[in-house]
Amino acid sequence: MTPVIELLKGTKEYRGIPAVKDVTFTLNPGEVHALLGENGAGKSTLTKMLAGVVEPTYGEVRIDGKKVELKTPSEALRSGIAMVYQETSLIPSLTVAQNLYLTDDKQIHRLRGIYIAGQQFLQSLNFHVDPTAMVSSLGAGQKQMVEIARAVHHKARVIIFDEPTSTLTPEEKYQFFSLIDRLQKQGVSIIFISHALEEALQISDRITIMRDGEHVITDKTSNFDRDKIISAM
Repeated sequence: MTPVIELLKGTKEYRGIPAVKDVTFTLNPGEVHALLGENGAGKSTLTKMLAGVVEPTYGEVRIDGKKVELKTPSEALRSGIAMVYQETSLIPSLTVAQNLYLTDDKQIHRLRGIYIAGQQFLQSLNFHVDPTAMVSSLGAGQKQMVEIARAVHHKARVIIFDEPTSTLTPEEKYQFFSLIDRLQKQGVSIIFISHALEEALQISDRITIMRDGEHVITDKTSNFDRDKIISAM
């Protein structure tokens, strides 16, 4: 099986100091792959190389087995790679619907149209967010749900979630995990970064653990339990 995206022997240095050292990471079609490790382990840096946020100092990124150079998040998105950050990237002075359709030139200036479309789209995800609400008025959990909805709206083949549930209520977490299940059935591949070990064990197919910028282990989730994860971290 050819990975949908992979990092081969990737290293990222900042002023000569490696944040990620010689790491190979693969994501298979339709897979939920959990990426775990303590703060500073290199998880976010690794995924930012896949999402076009930073370029590898050494190594390469491949999509469907072909080498690519993703210099910006926009280039990555055009290649079907979306990342949902722990810190919101929404524009607070715009409405939820405007943020959802910001890159849609045909829709963004048709306010009534995007509110109707936004309402239908959010309902299809079972997300209870008002499309006419200003983003600045939303709580942290609702902002995260809009971030997630925006990634799904772009019809990405790969979605990278960085601590997606940290600000969600129990009901919002349930909605999020239901969405993950639906996306996986549609063939979307997912990278799930989290400190919530039980969640990683619950939803992932494989787990990769990093420590101090280096790869420690990758294996099927069924071969892990909480104690094994903690000892590897």
